[in-house]
Amino acid sequence: MVIRLKKNKEKAVLNFHPWIFSGAIESVGKGITSGDTVAVHSFDGKFLAFGHFDSGSQIRVRLFSFDPNQDGNEKEYWFSKWKSILQQKKDLLPKDTTGFRLFHSEGDGVPGIIVDVYERTAVLQLKTAGALRLQEYLVSFLDEIGFEVILEKREKADSKKTEEVIFYKGNASETIFKENGIQFIADSTKGQKTGFFLDQRENRSLLGKYSKDKVILNTFAYSGAFSVYAMLNGAKIVHSLDISKQALDLCERNLVLNGLSNCIEEQTHKSLVLDCFDYLKQMESNFYDIIILDPPAFTKNISTVMQASRGYKEINMRAISKVKDGGLVFTFSCSQHISFDLFKKIIFGAAKDVKKKVRILHHLTQSPDHGYSVYHPEGEYLKGLVIQVDGEI
Repeated sequence: MVIRLKKNKEKAVLNFHPWIFSGAIESVGKGITSGDTVAVHSFDGKFLAFGHFDSGSQIRVRLFSFDPNQDGNEKEYWFSKWKSILQQKKDLLPKDTTGFRLFHSEGDGVPGIIVDVYERTAVLQLKTAGALRLQEYLVSFLDEIGFEVILEKREKADSKKTEEVIFYKGNASETIFKENGIQFIADSTKGQKTGFFLDQRENRSLLGKYSKDKVILNTFAYSGAFSVYAMLNGAKIVHSLDISKQALDLCERNLVLNGLSNCIEEQTHKSLVLDCFDYLKQMESNFYDIIILDPPAFTKNISTVMQASRGYKEINMRAISKVKDGGLVFTFSCSQHISFDLFKKIIFGAAKDVKKKVRILHHLTQSPDHGYSVYHPEGEYLKGLVIQVDGEI
């Protein structure tokens, strides 16, 4: 099964970029359907790569191999590749950590496949036609290496219910796992994404180093992982803010799980079920030493980047203007279409408009198990900065 590119459209493939857009394709071989493995050839017939075809996407082919000799037994190929990735991920993990991303789509050369691991539970998200085609192999592989619970969260485009949960093995909806020795609950059926945000592991550890005796606001807190790190590292007061009571209930369960129930009873930790934008606008100035801004993606489409940029600027203006002098703001964007360069320009604009002295202390990104290919810069979706606000200009 062969896809032939238009003349002079092979440059991106020769640079090992894993995406081929519809406009670059000259012809599609007879009988090829979405999810099929195809060989990509240049206009003059030279082999370039293997990939998965998807007739319903602008990204018409997602490449997974540039080796012309790999076209053998499909199951053996994928099992061998997945085993190699598993070993690489184990080598990346910090001590006493049992929650990690096993397969990270293009970052691991497995386009469309996301698998997050929580102890002995594996949670799948299959984002493309090619990934869905490999579902049976993938479940078999995960079963073979010993997972006790295997489930998939799948989007439902034709229903008001946005996701359905498919159990392939076991039926436990929650799992307790460890991150740097700290215990957390992953709610894989009702929770966001696969149940937890594993990509912030190193950034949470960094917050812990700054937390002692500090008053901290954790906005868009979800299940409170940043809050748990802060309290365990001696924070004076932590406020976890989220519009979802269900999320903050999970936050408090995570605190109790780590022996921090006294923080809830004594109200050194407080859950605030409020809109984050409203709270940032109305909150008291010079109360918080550290403010964490970790919102959901404000845009999933390049056409709404400007609107999203205004949203990021607004929340950062509020935080920069109201954090204590000398205080820190941990600020993030997980919007793929907001580049790191644009994100820094947004922070520059926010600081300028509120006339505050701001220094960048750290550049932050996703955890190493969410690594991205040097040939695919689009894989760097999580951008973060730690900034220090030193008072008025």
